[in-house]
Amino acid sequence: MSSQRKTSKPVTGEQQGVGRWWIDDSGRYLRHSLIDQDRKARRRAFDHLRMVEVIVDPHAIRLRWDVSQAAISAMIAAAHLLAISKPDTQVHLEFFWGAWNREFKYTTASAIARIAETAHFRTITPFKGTKRVVCPVSTIMHEDGILAHGFRMWERDGARFSTADVDKFATLAPYALVLRQDPQKDALVFQHIGIASGAARIFGSSWAKSALGRRCDRSQPDFEFEDRVCSPFLSVIEDGEPIVDHVRAVIRRPGHDPVWVPYQRLLIPARDRFGAPLVISLCDVRQDVSIAFMAA
Repeated sequence: MSSQRKTSKPVTGEQQGVGRWWIDDSGRYLRHSLIDQDRKARRRAFDHLRMVEVIVDPHAIRLRWDVSQAAISAMIAAAHLLAISKPDTQVHLEFFWGAWNREFKYTTASAIARIAETAHFRTITPFKGTKRVVCPVSTIMHEDGILAHGFRMWERDGARFSTADVDKFATLAPYALVLRQDPQKDALVFQHIGIASGAARIFGSSWAKSALGRRCDRSQPDFEFEDRVCSPFLSVIEDGEPIVDHVRAVIRRPGHDPVWVPYQRLLIPARDRFGAPLVISLCDVRQDVSIAFMAA
């Protein structure tokens, strides 16, 4: 990052249009190019310079800030920008509170309300571990997402779902993790990792390639997270029953800031073409999980 701010003619919320800016601790709009794009420079802008990042396109506004560090004047300027924008503009909020949290598709009014809510947590330190809650399977049975689709397929097969049925499994494969028992490693290992699975989206395509054949509980860079979320896999194999759970976790990745990842998950028992037991995991990354976030 440029350690010293360059001279920049102030821009107000009313004057700016489509583009990218930083709002400084006096509420001024500064050119986005003043801050280098590497991770350390951006963290300095949020942490030490107490800035808010603003990205405006024709149909949406994205705001990024650090809840505990952002200057009040910068937050007021960002809220003012929303107040003078068209009411039907989509607003996406990304804020750092122990880790980055992403919330999408607010209206301008609801985004202003959400910004005000987060301000109450400026001095509160969050628990940054993994929380998991087991839910009734009925919570997904009447939905339209990938979890409900996977459960209905498993249920129609009389609980004898097999990945050997290529045509049927093809609809789940991009979103699924498949795990099998490996007696030599005395553990469950990844047999398949879908390119659109929650894990691949979080940890990246390089991780997805390298993790195949590795222990599920020691393949990711965050062992605390793995230990909590991998523990139910074996019970699905032993009991032959599906599990629905909700997870909210802080996930740490080398070379990246930590992120909050909330998701709903379905685990179903299955078989391979030889009849050996498998576990299929389907995740839906979403904010509406039954684990409170920023709870008072």
